[in-house]
Amino acid sequence: VEKMPHVGSYSEWFSQSFPDLWRDWNEGLEERGKSPGDWLPLPVHRWHLDNFVRREFESEIASGVFDPEGPEIVTLPSMSFRTMLPDTQEPRPFIKLPVAIWLTSEQRTLQAKSIHMGPRLSTLISDILAKEEDLRDTLEIFTEELGAILRHPDTGDEHPGRFLSVVFRNTDALARTDGLMPVTVAALLTAGPTDDRPLICELIAKNGNDAEADVAAFFRAYARTVIRPTLAMYLLYGIAFEAHQQNSLVLFDHAGHPRKLLIRDFGDGRSFAPLFEERGHRLRPFTQRGILPTTFDEDISLVRSFVIDACFVCHLHEIALCLTEQYGLAGNSLWRILREETEEAFDALRPRVSSDEFWLRERAAFLEDPWPTRSVLRMHLERYRDYRVEHQLPNPLVEAE
Repeated sequence: VEKMPHVGSYSEWFSQSFPDLWRDWNEGLEERGKSPGDWLPLPVHRWHLDNFVRREFESEIASGVFDPEGPEIVTLPSMSFRTMLPDTQEPRPFIKLPVAIWLTSEQRTLQAKSIHMGPRLSTLISDILAKEEDLRDTLEIFTEELGAILRHPDTGDEHPGRFLSVVFRNTDALARTDGLMPVTVAALLTAGPTDDRPLICELIAKNGNDAEADVAAFFRAYARTVIRPTLAMYLLYGIAFEAHQQNSLVLFDHAGHPRKLLIRDFGDGRSFAPLFEERGHRLRPFTQRGILPTTFDEDISLVRSFVIDACFVCHLHEIALCLTEQYGLAGNSLWRILREETEEAFDALRPRVSSDEFWLRERAAFLEDPWPTRSVLRMHLERYRDYRVEHQLPNPLVEAE
């Protein structure tokens, strides 16, 4: 079990977060002649339970380590098919689960690294935001309060547990009183129900017409909303969250203006220890044979590439492509805006960056050098021996200068 500092015991937290489920689970155990105090409740995806767990964990079930019986909970669909939002009157935590299905680039397990690093990084980022008022005004996160994974009672091996694990994600950021509406970025590129245009076009229309100036103004505000907190966390603290379209939500006001960035999923987040340590923070890295580390001490390049690939290649670049196509924009006008906003973010952060040499090197990496991106096909063909295989893409900000 891994938990944030404010969380008590696993059972205490679960009983408070899911009181009805906790009651039904306790009653079910007692009816089967078992003491609830000897067990921990572990959510399992129904498809995963019926099609994988009962077969692959047959010995654990037979030996009494794992009891597959228990109450069910109805959940709502989310952007990720394995991240469940309980369908309850009061907001309850998201439940992220492993499902033994190969989808897109990999099998959707939930490794020990994610179980442990999600709460640890959530704690680190929360501590930073508590001290950084300017950053707190531009960035929010879904904290991963609690995680659990099946560990072998004798060897301590957690590797098989990647199929029996869970991360609970706080949903306070959805229960808002400030009038801001969180929208997952991937939804912005989805066709709307009225005219089949991407939903992002509706937001632009709320602030003007379809003139190029309106599109440019919206994209500039959007790019600034995403870039400023992302680069601040990276340049000042060495923290890279995976700010692609599924993990990024943008908070919009009633007029459709982007106001803040809301980030989720820290299990695979990367970090560069010297930067956050020199500002007085600590992070316990996860180390396990066969699992590549995500906290680095000497080379920041793998942290940087995480930011560029997720935030710039898979997120901002795709938004620029979408708007350019939808509005028939000529040339690279939106990439020029993207470059300008990146330059301004670097300039604003320069007085606080650890050294001028570091600032110049990082600025060149984002604005001048080719952009690194994950070599997904090669990783797949090589059975994911190395999750860090990359190749280079032409940097679209170079031509936009």
